[in-house]
Amino acid sequence: MTDTASFVIRGTPREAWIDVAKGIAITLVVLYHSVMYLDRVGLAGTMAPLNPLLDTFRLPLFFFMSGILAAKAIRLPYWQLFRQRMSLLLYLYTAWVAVQTLFLLALPPIGPDGPVARWSDLVTLFIRPNINLWFIYALPIFLTVAWLTRRWHPLIAVSVTGALAVLFGAQILHTATPWDKMGRYLVFFLAAIWLGPRVRHLIPRVRWWHMAGLCGVYAGVVLIMVKLSLTKVPFVLLAVSVLAVLVGISAAVVLSHAPVFDFMRVLGSRTLPIYLVHTFPMAALAAIVMASGATLPTNAATAVPLLLCGAAIGLALATYRRLAAVPGVFTVPVASWAAPPRKAVREEHSEPFA
Repeated sequence: MTDTASFVIRGTPREAWIDVAKGIAITLVVLYHSVMYLDRVGLAGTMAPLNPLLDTFRLPLFFFMSGILAAKAIRLPYWQLFRQRMSLLLYLYTAWVAVQTLFLLALPPIGPDGPVARWSDLVTLFIRPNINLWFIYALPIFLTVAWLTRRWHPLIAVSVTGALAVLFGAQILHTATPWDKMGRYLVFFLAAIWLGPRVRHLIPRVRWWHMAGLCGVYAGVVLIMVKLSLTKVPFVLLAVSVLAVLVGISAAVVLSHAPVFDFMRVLGSRTLPIYLVHTFPMAALAAIVMASGATLPTNAATAVPLLLCGAAIGLALATYRRLAAVPGVFTVPVASWAAPPRKAVREEHSEPFA
């Protein structure tokens, strides 16, 4: 099959820094889930308390990059936008939530905190989004919001969704479901649609010392935020997340010029299969550890999430290579459900997860 993740327009090279930024984001998402599952069985070591520290980094960067790549798609009529960008995501969300739920139900219990899946998850997947796969459900929603507000002044859309992010970030609005995260991150998707051309214009000016300075400031701010328990103070999470996006973009630009980090660009062009597959080995390993009662010293356990992160990414890529051509696994089962990208959309990276 033609891999939409590696599509390049004739004469228009892909922007490597965009793929690197996506590669950074998906790696951090996989690491987050690795720590999450292993922590349920006491095998995350010192990584467990560190996991929340990057909460302001992973998904704000991911949604910002997705917004940059969606800017031209929202100019389409809605039915074309739905067929070209949204239908595949909604199908994959439904199909993979079903597969994942059945897989988790077949496993022994994972940890003392209760089941990680219920039969009701098959019915409520659009009402109570799946905790592992909600991102690909959020994208069609965000695209719809972007299309509906495409004629608004950008400051109005960003201000309204920024206020929503503040309310969810401070837990003034709180559902204890992934809807909270959607409320926090919609602003980054919409802001990127507006700011994308400006960001691309500034990219050639980014140097390593910009990245180093931003990383230092971000690390200091996060430590202060956690130390003083400021995460629920209005505007704090939003401000730190904006800083994190700047860090992620600057790091992606710098790393994109270093051949040794080319693997990160490759990961960024395969975010969809990585996201869909990576939690399966994590859940299986956690169930095995729980059933066997295996333990490790804290120092040794700290390395396990990192190793599992790498293994899960490798397995996801291997699965994709093996099953990419099978209809209905990473594509819609009937080709006519999703129209091929037209020229207006092909000017962007055409990966549906973008």
